[in-house]
Amino acid sequence: MSAGVVAALLVAIVLNNIDRQMLALIKPLLDQEFGWSSGSYARITAASQLSAALCLPLMGWIVDRVPTRRCFAGGVATWSVFTAAQALATGAQSMLIIRVGLTGAEAIGTPAALKILSRLDSARRRALALGLFNMAPSVGAMIGPVLVPLLAWSLGWRWAAVIVGGLGLLWLGWWLRVSRAIPVPAPTPVAIPDSSGLLRKPATWLLIAAKGLTDQLWWVFLYWLPVFFHQSGSDVPVEWAGSVTGIYVWAALGSLAGAIAASRWPHAPGFRAQLSIAICCTAVAGLLLLATLPVLALSVAACALAIFGHQIVSVLIFSAISDDQFRDRTGTIAGIAAFAGNLLAVGSVTLVGWSVAAGLGYVPSLIGLAIAYVAGGACLVAARLLSGKPAQ
Repeated sequence: MSAGVVAALLVAIVLNNIDRQMLALIKPLLDQEFGWSSGSYARITAASQLSAALCLPLMGWIVDRVPTRRCFAGGVATWSVFTAAQALATGAQSMLIIRVGLTGAEAIGTPAALKILSRLDSARRRALALGLFNMAPSVGAMIGPVLVPLLAWSLGWRWAAVIVGGLGLLWLGWWLRVSRAIPVPAPTPVAIPDSSGLLRKPATWLLIAAKGLTDQLWWVFLYWLPVFFHQSGSDVPVEWAGSVTGIYVWAALGSLAGAIAASRWPHAPGFRAQLSIAICCTAVAGLLLLATLPVLALSVAACALAIFGHQIVSVLIFSAISDDQFRDRTGTIAGIAAFAGNLLAVGSVTLVGWSVAAGLGYVPSLIGLAIAYVAGGACLVAARLLSGKPAQ
């Protein structure tokens, strides 16, 4: 597989996460224009997550049956059109409908990307590619807080939506050219992979649970960190956007650390590796609790280190999902696992909105995230112990 394919794939994931984060980044302008409350914003984000959750299993099923080149192209084109269509929103209801379409189309991204990367033959190359793949959302989350406010405050948020959506459509021409290098798997007697045996394995469900529980940190940070820093700091976009970007720099570094960990800790039982994973997950939970303290600088530092640790764990989960024993079913597993994460995120982002609206702030949500992370880490360790032996 050519480096151009991997590069184009990573750029698409970067654009994907700029699109996802856009609503949070332009929320101050939408509040002024439409008079939104925290509850209205929470309903839109929850509906968006529900749309993604419901679409993910279907997208995973499609990815295992339709050439990924076409799947990925269609998905990026669709979500880019919906991103630009945000410019047509006239209030909370119309924005909700557009965002539901956008996140539903984005559901193709993770299953298709993991399916493509699982075809890399070398385990070390796959670990590096997975680390870069997991870093791409962080890069998008770093670029977004700079690019989107710059466009929105200078040209207006509607033009910002059109420009950001247009970037995805420009990417499409690049993808159609380089993606011809994606290897086509040899035909097999069974054209449709059988996932029934897969879904009977405890290790599979533990991986799904690990992905679902640990993903809550990412989604809450993605939707609420810009809002939190805007409310806690300055009204100048560059100042609060800088705090968000700094945190996602740590997220990108965590993805690279995760790639190193995935190459050194193969998907097999081993006391030292499992203990290290357990310590990492516990540390993330502790940092989330530390972020509840009413000191902004300490909270920012704790969030940065927490998302650093989270990205290590995330790469290890992706490495397990794309392991050789699951290669023919990577899209299906990734779709179901991401479905679990998005479905739980509906409750998580809604809880934050209710908590803020009730005057309780972010403390209850951070405590809930910490508890979920410990449980997710335990599921990951158990899944690795159970699936250490290759499938027969």
